[in-house]
Amino acid sequence: MKPMMHIPPTENSRNWTEFWQQAVGQKTKGGPMQAGFWDSRAGQFAKKPAGREEDRLFGVLDLIGQTGLVTEGASVLDIGAGTGALAIPLAKRGARVTAVDFSAEMLRHLTNRAAEEKAVIEQTVHLSWDEIDLDDLGFRKNFDLVIASMTPAVQTPQTFGLMLEAAKGVCYYSGWIDRRWDPAYHELYRMLFNEEFRQTSHGFPYPFMYLYLNGYRPIVRIRQDVWKGDETVEEMVDTVAGFFSATKEIDASMKERMWDYFTARATEGKYSSQTTATTGTMVWDMRKRERPGT
Repeated sequence: MKPMMHIPPTENSRNWTEFWQQAVGQKTKGGPMQAGFWDSRAGQFAKKPAGREEDRLFGVLDLIGQTGLVTEGASVLDIGAGTGALAIPLAKRGARVTAVDFSAEMLRHLTNRAAEEKAVIEQTVHLSWDEIDLDDLGFRKNFDLVIASMTPAVQTPQTFGLMLEAAKGVCYYSGWIDRRWDPAYHELYRMLFNEEFRQTSHGFPYPFMYLYLNGYRPIVRIRQDVWKGDETVEEMVDTVAGFFSATKEIDASMKERMWDYFTARATEGKYSSQTTATTGTMVWDMRKRERPGT
């Protein structure tokens, strides 16, 4: 195996890392950064349509395949593995998968599903990725493939750096570029807080530019999808309240107003939502690196 080149960070890289850290700020432990948020939604993720999951899996495997990595026998680390949308199919293809997630419920669903599908997951780790000790767990430069797919676990320079340090071969990353929320989010935010719901920039450009400035040349795909869903009033209240709680205090009276809002707009107890999502995916080999400019 070709050893990885040690190249010191350039001024460009240092400046971009500082900008990235300032842009994401000090992430709160509320909303999607809280394990309880995902514990309460684990059942919904476990019920995602098989067709959508297969489509996503095909795209991931196709992109990873362009690096020349052979899945069978490969050691794989799935950061923010959730209910196993990638971990389980990779295990069924012969990969030795370690699944990490800070949500106990997500890992419970993953374990149950793996047993049902006769997929062997080598290890599950119930920890928050930003608290991982790579050396204690034996993760440093240990995996042929490291995956961070649409997960809040990897969104800062520090957590992305941990991802890179765990890889001895290929990395796969996917994240938001933009998300146009269902109108309900905007209407409820105005109703509850007398403010506009802020459309924030999302994570994909930060790690992409970091890689580029450090001499890596990832293979990139950008796609836009319209996601439609039918959820119960209770599920919608939990989801919206969870996202709002990342920056706002949500009390019982606010949840009651959300309940009334969705009940009035539901059909047979279910609310139909539509979100336009622009996402980016990229794959690169940690052993292939150019010497970056200054």
